Amino acid sequence: MTITTHKTFCRYCHAYCPMDVDVDDGGTVTAVRPDISNEHYGGYTCIKGRQLVEQMYQPERLTECQKKTNGGFTAINSQQALDEVADKLRAIIDEHGPRAVATYNGTYAFQNSAQLAVSRAFHDALGSPSYYTSVTIDQPAKVFVGTRHGYWGAGGHFFEDSDVTLILGNNPMVSQYAPPGGVPSVSPFERLRDAKKRGHHLIAVDPRSTELTRRAEMHLQIQPGEDSTLLAAMIRLIIDEGLHDQAFCAEHTEGLEALRAAVEPYTLDYAATRTRVPTEQIAEAARRFAAGPRGVAITGTGPEMSEHPNLTQHLVASLNSLCGRYYREGETLPNPGMLAPPSARRAQAINVPLAWGNGARSRIDESLGELTAMGMMGPVREMPTNLLSDEILTPGDGQVRALIVVGGNPLMAFPNQEKTFEALSSLDLLVCIDAYLHSGTAQIADYVFAPKLTLERDDVTLLADPWYEEPYSQYAQAVVATSHDVLEEWEVFWELAHRLGLDLAVNGTHFPGPQRPSKFEVLSAITAGARADLAWLRDNPGGHSFPEQKVTVAGPDESAGKLQFFPEGVAEDFEAALAPAADAADYNLRLICSRSKYVLNSSGRNLSLLRKKQGDTNPVLLHPDDMSSLGLEEDCLVQVHSEHGTVTGVARAYDRIKPGVITMHHSWGPLPGPDADDLVREQGVNTNRLIDNRAHTQRYTGMTRQSAIPVYVTRKEQAA
Repeated sequence: MTITTHKTFCRYCHAYCPMDVDVDDGGTVTAVRPDISNEHYGGYTCIKGRQLVEQMYQPERLTECQKKTNGGFTAINSQQALDEVADKLRAIIDEHGPRAVATYNGTYAFQNSAQLAVSRAFHDALGSPSYYTSVTIDQPAKVFVGTRHGYWGAGGHFFEDSDVTLILGNNPMVSQYAPPGGVPSVSPFERLRDAKKRGHHLIAVDPRSTELTRRAEMHLQIQPGEDSTLLAAMIRLIIDEGLHDQAFCAEHTEGLEALRAAVEPYTLDYAATRTRVPTEQIAEAARRFAAGPRGVAITGTGPEMSEHPNLTQHLVASLNSLCGRYYREGETLPNPGMLAPPSARRAQAINVPLAWGNGARSRIDESLGELTAMGMMGPVREMPTNLLSDEILTPGDGQVRALIVVGGNPLMAFPNQEKTFEALSSLDLLVCIDAYLHSGTAQIADYVFAPKLTLERDDVTLLADPWYEEPYSQYAQAVVATSHDVLEEWEVFWELAHRLGLDLAVNGTHFPGPQRPSKFEVLSAITAGARADLAWLRDNPGGHSFPEQKVTVAGPDESAGKLQFFPEGVAEDFEAALAPAADAADYNLRLICSRSKYVLNSSGRNLSLLRKKQGDTNPVLLHPDDMSSLGLEEDCLVQVHSEHGTVTGVARAYDRIKPGVITMHHSWGPLPGPDADDLVREQGVNTNRLIDNRAHTQRYTGMTRQSAIPVYVTRKEQAA
């Protein structure tokens, strides 16, 4: 048997780790392994990505489309399914208008380099603002903070150029994700080891002891939900001691005095009481970060899903601006991006329109609506996902009656699971693009389109392009052809657009019917004018670095603005953060929701090695002292109570959190129902049953609190 080896990259998550793939002469993938010839990644892959062979060939994988019939599913030809779905969409549009058609893009949707652009183009052509993604579930404040604070034209310091990094609630060793400036998801263990050798100082803020915090010079084990308190105290000390970059602030910022007045209450003693971090640690972290001289502060989804994320993100941006942590005129910008058109990178503040208030308004809450901004992953324009269930359930003009779910599992991911289940079940049409029928959302769908998987499609490293620490890119051609009746996610939208007579335009390039464009043609449209030659990348397999594409930062021009320390809305954010939590006395524990090393949200539990590593449930992890005080033993059943709901879980001792904190992995559990808790040992439990999607919400984004949830725990037989 002849084996050929192909170069590709993984698309299990955002890291895009390069791989070598072995294919036999029958066209079957026999093995995947790290591409050790790729110097940029250093031969790194994670355990999830190394399961691609099983993912492709396991019996549960869908290889043809499915249609719900009489409570079950029947295989259906993809073209027939597209015809039927298009007919149903046309009828819904005729009766309810274009806004009645919605799309939700989940985590996996971001791994397909063409899908986001094509589905967005579909909605533009249709005239429907009902476009939703996971961004507004877990990190809208991070994406939209720049529209309030301002952007720096040359960008912030990259990790490789930094002397100090402050990371709040992010663990890239497990998530394989970090914003620019954090420990790169490209071989994170190696990058952090190299940084420590050159004297880099890492300050990690996290309620847990994690793979990242155990490698940090400082670990501030914070009380969940108090990140904004910690940041405010650090900013107060830095300003009071004159440790900020005073020249930079004088030239490029506004509102420093107002910010200083707002942080006045945040003394070290006050912050220590609220954060449960000793005063000397807070002071040392502030002084060390300010000393730099280069570095960056970032957050992960922990603080962003917790209390006061708008204020937390604003204070992170303010801390970076306060210390001038940006590339300056004449310095070298390590990565200007290879898949975007060249543009001048200037050492100046850029002010842009606010992300909110300009687009379509929510039918549920007129103060909320379409969010528009330039995010880390390119242009963002979407409605707040937190309100999608209400948009489905609320009658009236524009009520959502059809939903297309791409690479996501709303039933497990959305806050308030019972309401989500009611909403999804009430739709006139629910379409999923999913490789399996066992995801909660797919189980209740009307149609499930079977997609091509990673090694069966072309892709380019579009999502990670601005995050790399050097100009780098890779084009991966399909490694194997498939004889199955499967479609890429973007192809579903193109086919529906063609059937509905829509003019689909991607980045100014129109794709009229009847001939479906190739993936390369779509990618060429998305990356039109890019620094990289897409055809050259396609014809030269493997990852490529382009050191000659580094740019020198230019000076400011007449459009220069000011970074805003105290824009509109920040005063109200501080007022809310200073108010005592009304439920603190009754609910003495804080539940933080976390990721597993072996599962990406709700996916991966069907892969044999990952299931063996992770187990069959998402246990309730409590500190041993709390286990003892509550009279609990290992593996006993407990009930976790919040003000909005109760779930059953399996208790296990976990000494990497403080007493008073418990943690569970999110996006687990079976379909909602009276017997859901009976399956906790086999399928886990969904933490979103503890959350009301309309309570504890943020202004501008509508995001609800999904971590740092006040709870109490009882043994199950005592619950009554």
